Amino acid sequence: MRRTYFIWALGVLVCAAVAMLLRPSEAGSPEERQAIEEGRTIIVYWDRHSGHEHAMRAELIREYNNTQGKTDGVYVRALPIGFFALMEKMLTSIAGGSPPDVCSIDTSILMQLATQGCFTPLGEWMKTVPALQEDRFLRHTWEMVAYEGYDAAHQNWVDDVWGIPSTTDSYCLLWNKDIFRRAGLDPNTPPKTTQELEEFAAKLTIRNGAEVTQIGFIPWFPWDISLMWGGMFGGSYYDPETGLATCGSDPAVIASLAWQAKFSIDPNSDNNAPFAVDATKFQSFEKMGAYQSANNPFYAGKVAMIVEGEWQATFIPQYAKHLDWGVAPIPQPEGAPPRAYGPACVCDSVPASAKHKEEAFKFLKWFYSPRPGGGFSPISDYNFAIHNIPCIREEAMQDRFMKDPKFSVFVNELLTKPEIVSQPNLPQSQFYLDEIERGREFVTMHEKTPEQSAKDTETRTNEVLEDTYRQMKVLKKAD
Repeated sequence: MRRTYFIWALGVLVCAAVAMLLRPSEAGSPEERQAIEEGRTIIVYWDRHSGHEHAMRAELIREYNNTQGKTDGVYVRALPIGFFALMEKMLTSIAGGSPPDVCSIDTSILMQLATQGCFTPLGEWMKTVPALQEDRFLRHTWEMVAYEGYDAAHQNWVDDVWGIPSTTDSYCLLWNKDIFRRAGLDPNTPPKTTQELEEFAAKLTIRNGAEVTQIGFIPWFPWDISLMWGGMFGGSYYDPETGLATCGSDPAVIASLAWQAKFSIDPNSDNNAPFAVDATKFQSFEKMGAYQSANNPFYAGKVAMIVEGEWQATFIPQYAKHLDWGVAPIPQPEGAPPRAYGPACVCDSVPASAKHKEEAFKFLKWFYSPRPGGGFSPISDYNFAIHNIPCIREEAMQDRFMKDPKFSVFVNELLTKPEIVSQPNLPQSQFYLDEIERGREFVTMHEKTPEQSAKDTETRTNEVLEDTYRQMKVLKKAD
């Protein structure tokens, strides 16, 4: 008994110690000490971004601290946490009783934490801020933050808004026009259907004996976007009524896996497609160049076509100025419902046990509202600085996002397509995404059939989801 208590107590102390490290003392810098002397409250902002993306946010936060923050009596301390560390550190800080006052977080993990009572419902407060009205946001980004969660402060379940959508992405087909020319293809006419994509890939794949020296197209390079392909084929991954995975019984999802398998050589078949590659060897080919460098396989002319995000409109001029490239909507099968791919968004949320919620709301109101005199909002400036797409429709349509003929293609996909394929709105979304990718690997390594892989993915995911729902039901009964 004593040993158990000692281990429990030690765990609490470790959590508290880590939380203290993550939340510095009230006056950490000369600027903060000055703010305290002015009677301002220091609030802590955890940023899921790092590097230059965090630097851009920190610059805008400095603007707030030097202007509106003085009027609000608030000073914001911004800390770069990073995507991979955020969830663990958030849970640690909550356990230690010292969470941040505001944090940016990916919607792929927001719902999991919101159903555990980790965040504050924002709906009623957002209604008081003109800039944060529901009809201003791109519909699919709003759906990523609005659902049933647990309000820890009132100990009940509520349909509410758990985050403010801030940045989002859009994916399109990119192609190397010089490679098209060398293959005798029109450099200004990309494939429009998956059938055409196969035909183009066959013409653009070059072999030297058994070695592939140029790849036409690989559906899972540079990202495993199997979720996207299932959606683009017309499939659905879950039932919103039951909250359970359905990929194992969805013909379109299974068809998308079978299609991806065509791009991987089956060692037991004598009828492999001309564009197919050895998946085991492709992994080493994939690692031949750093993503953000001139050695990126697409930049270096080793891969003719890829599906990528809007940030490439900035990356390519930076790392591959020589590249003559095009961008177009993602090819879909004939007859599939027209869709775009906007997988997720980053949002700002307020932890349920935050110490300075009212001050956090003041900062967030400034960050999302147009500046005096009709100037751009800070969140719009942030999207422009890091080359993401604003979640507010009106801001996404600003000239600075639309005047770039390539960047505007990405934006228009979200503005014009009737349906957007996004990550599942489930309390175990990240687990499901990992399982979908794992299932694709089984198929393209020819270790499972598409049908078996999809069914296994559904079964494993639903086991986890059902366990999660049982835990949620216990909480609801406790209410």
